[in-house]
Amino acid sequence: MGTGKFALLGSAAICLGMMAPDASAQEIRHSYDLPAQDLGEGLRAIARASDYQLVADPKSLKGRRAPALSGEYTVEDAVAALLAQSGLTAEIRGRTITLRGRAAPSREEVEGAADNQLFVTGSRIRGAKPTSPVIAASREKIQGSGYTDLGSYMRTIPQNFSGGQNPGVISSIQTGSENTTSSSTLNLRGLGADATLTLLNGHRVAYDAVSQGIDISAIPLAAIERIEIVADGSSALYGSDAVGGVANILLRRDYDGLLTSARLGAATDGGDVQQQYSAVTGRRWNDGGFMIAGDFSKATDVTASQRSYMRSRQSSMTLLPSQRQVSAVLAGHQTLADVVEFEIDAHYNRHKSVAALPYSATLDVRQSGVISRPDIEGYSISPSAKFRLPAGWEVIARATRAVSDSKITAEIYSGGSASAVNHVRYKNDLWSAEFSGEGPLFALPGGDARLAVGAGLRSNGLGASIRRITATATTSLLNYSDGQTATFAYGELFLPLVGDRNAVPLIRSLQLSGAVRYERYDEIGGLATPKIGISYQPIGDLTLKGAWGKSFKAPTLSQQNTVRQGVLLFPAYYLPAPPTSRNVLQISGGSKDLEPEKATTLTLSAELKPHKVPGLRLEASYFDVRYRNRVVRPIADSSQAFKAEYTDLILLNPTLEQVLAATSGLPLGVQNQTGGVYDPANLAAIIFNQLQNAARQHIRGVDASASYEFSDGDNQFHLEASGSYLKSDQRLSASQPTIVRAGTIFNPPHWRGRASAGWRRGAFGTTLAYNYIGGTEDRRTTTTFKVKGFHSADATLSWQPEGSGLWNGWSFLLSGQNILNEKPSAIRATATNPTYDATNYSSIGRLISFTVSKAW
Repeated sequence: MGTGKFALLGSAAICLGMMAPDASAQEIRHSYDLPAQDLGEGLRAIARASDYQLVADPKSLKGRRAPALSGEYTVEDAVAALLAQSGLTAEIRGRTITLRGRAAPSREEVEGAADNQLFVTGSRIRGAKPTSPVIAASREKIQGSGYTDLGSYMRTIPQNFSGGQNPGVISSIQTGSENTTSSSTLNLRGLGADATLTLLNGHRVAYDAVSQGIDISAIPLAAIERIEIVADGSSALYGSDAVGGVANILLRRDYDGLLTSARLGAATDGGDVQQQYSAVTGRRWNDGGFMIAGDFSKATDVTASQRSYMRSRQSSMTLLPSQRQVSAVLAGHQTLADVVEFEIDAHYNRHKSVAALPYSATLDVRQSGVISRPDIEGYSISPSAKFRLPAGWEVIARATRAVSDSKITAEIYSGGSASAVNHVRYKNDLWSAEFSGEGPLFALPGGDARLAVGAGLRSNGLGASIRRITATATTSLLNYSDGQTATFAYGELFLPLVGDRNAVPLIRSLQLSGAVRYERYDEIGGLATPKIGISYQPIGDLTLKGAWGKSFKAPTLSQQNTVRQGVLLFPAYYLPAPPTSRNVLQISGGSKDLEPEKATTLTLSAELKPHKVPGLRLEASYFDVRYRNRVVRPIADSSQAFKAEYTDLILLNPTLEQVLAATSGLPLGVQNQTGGVYDPANLAAIIFNQLQNAARQHIRGVDASASYEFSDGDNQFHLEASGSYLKSDQRLSASQPTIVRAGTIFNPPHWRGRASAGWRRGAFGTTLAYNYIGGTEDRRTTTTFKVKGFHSADATLSWQPEGSGLWNGWSFLLSGQNILNEKPSAIRATATNPTYDATNYSSIGRLISFTVSKAW
């Protein structure tokens, strides 16, 4: 079988950092488990796993294969093993692997190889190091931590807030959770799932349900190669939604063979009994290959009756919904005539869940409450063609079609019987087409100046409907279909002013970058977003980076079309309570007059890789996001509506005329959730909580991370720690006070962190991790209460038998999350709310699982 012509690999710049030359760095041993494959792919895998840069002439890789490689090797030994039968040699200096033929390539060949460097999320320039920090996790790292889906793993990332669209929040009515489908979305900096852009192999997919997030758990872990996250505003590169940052889920390009796995797990306190089965297969051939991965999983629910701290609540309340999911991914590529390569990726997902929310603390959900049964089916398909042009330029044409169809059946019970059934449907679709080009412009002393340009068209659609069926009638509560079309163009310029050839004392490297993007929407007009960055190395060990830019988010179709609603609530729902004991009417809804959200972002970072301590990496960054025109409900937690800062949004003791005026235009009328009689002439207050553009929001803080890999004989060690400190506040208008967000209940805490230590010797390995979610303050009354932080420990034990006998190809993993069974801190809550902050802390408790895999 021949090899593919991977010009994409050309010089495969897996260049996550430069270090000064030091031969001792090559003595660190890494664990590899690589199949027989294309030589370029094998070398790229070694470079990525070891944090090295690969420079190679694409012609020297053509038609060559690499043998399988399994075990612990230094980078030098691993490269030598792959090159043993190729007739090629490699020079390893600093953190660069330079591939050479029988005769060394010319200077032009080596420099020309840079034309085919890989893209890294955060820049559209091949081989350029982003000027914002990149958080990366490989499939192997995620699996080695004991997680088998992206959603569970990403909830451990300190920069990510688990509130919003995540399964454990679905039963929380503390903040009016928008998570209607039990999906798992990224929520960087706590800005909302709709302010974090999630890409699949660099392209967009359809939004999930109504909140414009992307369900990352819909992509089976077996199909991915890694995930890269830039927690910095990136609209200049990627457009709308990338205010909090961008995440890119990168798929395996192909696979040779068959790998199957099965996993069983359960929470020791009861519930969350999990089953998961996955397989990945494919083929590689001369100039191409494909990969197919499939995954089936299901898990039982966790209810209030199964957790001691929820025994005072109705036992049928769902804390974590039951779930059932089938997902599949296809990826493939084929090179023709050395100048064009076709690629395609596609995915399919079917996700069902069930959750129960009782309306009473004493009555079962089937006496008074709602049972929600979401059923989501989605897919995407994205073909592309890559053309390699003269002078090192590369042009890509790509199209994407994606759909996410959410059907939700909500069974409403009152008085011990089913009073109504709501059939809810949200169908999101996406069409997009994009042309982009990238290549060198002219030579600079530090290397080639490079330019990336592109233009395209994107259309998002949302169809929403709600039908209520009762014993006497069928009523349409919601029915609209709307869309947004955006045309866009962008450019990014990369200028390496100082490099190895012209370095001077205290200026080892100096690189500048700039990008600008223009998007124009049908209804909201045009927006231009710039970004500039700098990367500076005073010495080889230290890199200083800075990035400044503007980002934006167009108002979502749901925000623009959500109908006005009026809900009647009893006074006990509110904390603090209303001034009288009468019921309260709350008005909410959307508006077609919403404007785009806009933000200015600044990130400063420093990265240290001391060559005298091989394997050590330290990074710290400061971030500042000044967000204006935020589309929010003015009162994020409606139960706190009677706090002093919301006075302007409340009409106390309204007259009958005022009540009728506020409710006359409500398509659904007043929804009475009190269980009593609605008397419009006898209300304590009307709360106006419609969506609007808030005046401003300010988010800032510090991220820090450290990692260290070293070996002692046959023992391999890996230490890693990361943490994030966050401050945020919001001011709705000039006449209102600044409201502190971060560090208060139901909002992101100030502090989050994770630390882990791993050891491997031969076939055995173990990892121990510590997770910290900081405490918050409950300021809902004049007395402030402390909510304690959440400490948990995870552990894994792995065994990968060596040799070619009975155990060949098998691997086993025993995993425990929250092995000390930490429980969330109790909070003050009304009788129908959870007694803990479900937006921050998990109800699962200790979870034990066992995974067995076999490579055939």
